[in-house]
Amino acid sequence: MLTALFLFLLALLPHIANPRQESSSPQQVPPGKPKPCLDAKTQLASNECFAKLYEETDAQLNVEYNRVVAFMKRNLATAQEQNSAAQIAYNESAMTKLLAAQRAWLAYRDANCDSVKFQYEGGSIQPTIWSQCMAETTQQRITTLTTAYDLANQLATVIIFRMGNQGRVPQDTEFTLEEFREG
Repeated sequence: MLTALFLFLLALLPHIANPRQESSSPQQVPPGKPKPCLDAKTQLASNECFAKLYEETDAQLNVEYNRVVAFMKRNLATAQEQNSAAQIAYNESAMTKLLAAQRAWLAYRDANCDSVKFQYEGGSIQPTIWSQCMAETTQQRITTLTTAYDLANQLATVIIFRMGNQGRVPQDTEFTLEEFREG
């Protein structure tokens, strides 16, 4: 009886999914998302393409992060010019918290993608998996920075603050996000 059960389970073994294998290739992306590196015909080409994609995404992250920091620094400078202790403390705290969050996020991204990469230890696809994870996670952080630190919504507050906290903006006041993006 045990022998029959053992043989039955042994026969099923090739049909049971290996938990270390992904059911989809790293190049399969949900509809509506860009499909990078589809032209890569070899694993080496795929590795190189995804590495370049990660480098480009990381450069974009640095630009967005620096825009947010520059915006915060301008707010701090304005608070210092107006000698507003409360606004100085607020802006210094905001910058400190952003730096702490960015450092924590970097540690998370690196640890997460190393964990994902480990599932393919020894395989030629491992560099692609790691670069793709790093690029996707970095793109998510860019989205967070551009939404959570929505400079356009903060702009009106800054203008009011710069007008001496009068609590209103004249109707003919025009402002654009580009002024703050040029940092």
